[in-house]
Amino acid sequence: MKTKVVTLVYYHPMARFFCAIEDAWKQLDPNVEFLHLAVFPSAWAYFRLHGRATKALSWKAFLTRSKDRSTDPDVISALIRFHSSDPGMTDPQRDALNRQARAMLEVSRSVIEQFDPDVAILSGDTRLPAEVLMRTLADSRATTWFFEQGPYRTTLLDREGVNANCSFRTALAYLPAAGPELVVPNQRPRWNNRLYSMVDKFIVAQSRLTGLLPPDLRPYRLEKCPSSRYKALVRKSDTVSDRRKTLLLAMQVPEDANNIYHNPLQLSDAGLIEFVMSGIPPDWKVVVREHPLYRRKYSAAFYALVERLERIELSGRSLSDDIARTCITVTVNSLTGLDAFAAGHRVIVLGESFYDHLNGILPARTPAELGHLVEHPTDRSKPAPNMLLGALVDRYFFPGHFTDVDLGYTRGIAARVMESLRVETR
Repeated sequence: MKTKVVTLVYYHPMARFFCAIEDAWKQLDPNVEFLHLAVFPSAWAYFRLHGRATKALSWKAFLTRSKDRSTDPDVISALIRFHSSDPGMTDPQRDALNRQARAMLEVSRSVIEQFDPDVAILSGDTRLPAEVLMRTLADSRATTWFFEQGPYRTTLLDREGVNANCSFRTALAYLPAAGPELVVPNQRPRWNNRLYSMVDKFIVAQSRLTGLLPPDLRPYRLEKCPSSRYKALVRKSDTVSDRRKTLLLAMQVPEDANNIYHNPLQLSDAGLIEFVMSGIPPDWKVVVREHPLYRRKYSAAFYALVERLERIELSGRSLSDDIARTCITVTVNSLTGLDAFAAGHRVIVLGESFYDHLNGILPARTPAELGHLVEHPTDRSKPAPNMLLGALVDRYFFPGHFTDVDLGYTRGIAARVMESLRVETR
């Protein structure tokens, strides 16, 4: 009996990754059929040019006149939560998202009913296409897996979700620091093809004239801090001296699921600074580190606080430099927390993440709790960080990244999913 696998794929590097999984699966068991649901045009184009079965999910929904009026508005709001968090979104754009959600529900139900998959592998567990498919697949016989990139250029494949939704999060409290010792991989060759990237850029650009763009493909709108002002802020701030009383504040990606879904205090970028400054002792300084890909892209209120508060430095340095000149790292749930933990920092998390239960990671939910952890290090025995992180990566992640040139590790992913199917049918 043929096994059927449906996947949800966003961009062309992910399409190449899922083609590798399909090829690896077929080497292990040729009696399998894949259907790839593509979100962005680059992924659809990659699949088509490489002879794979694919459907353009977002475009198909966009071109469908939905007849659905029965789905509860609260359900629709939950489905579009990721996209509607864009601070620049207008009411007409929100209405278009609502219509897209209803149409995508209809399209997804039709696709899943017709294809009748045994397995679903979804990229992430947020954004409208993933939210819709999760809801649709819940009424099917399919076993669902979730894919996400992991720390240190690894890959996560989990049955419950990604980020703070992963199945092993609470179990990490009992993870022994048994190694192997964490080895951060050298820069492996990465694959990309700018022609596919240009397809996505062209589609977005033409929509400014034609209006033809699925609402869930609309880019997040982030205003940039003026270059001259930004350079002045970085120069003004470069004054840190005593690392024993200096804290590293690792900012979130503004449009990332971790910041939208796993930020229980709902801290904005400026709110995060205010929270930290209200909790730490008055003789402490703070190095604020933006995500490298989002420098100058935080809110005007964020840069106004950096300019006004004397105890804040806006970093223009490398991550290794920032870790070396500070002793504590605070973040909502950024992976910078893991890098700092490996370097011997005390790490305090204000939100939810897959690593927040690791022995030595310290949670805080109020400024008072933060201040106490800064002034009074815990007596909790802290294992060797690199042995603990090595055990984490070895036990729960695949050793490879979806942008690697060499995707040979996808054979292990295919084998893992196939084995789980065999176990479930026994």
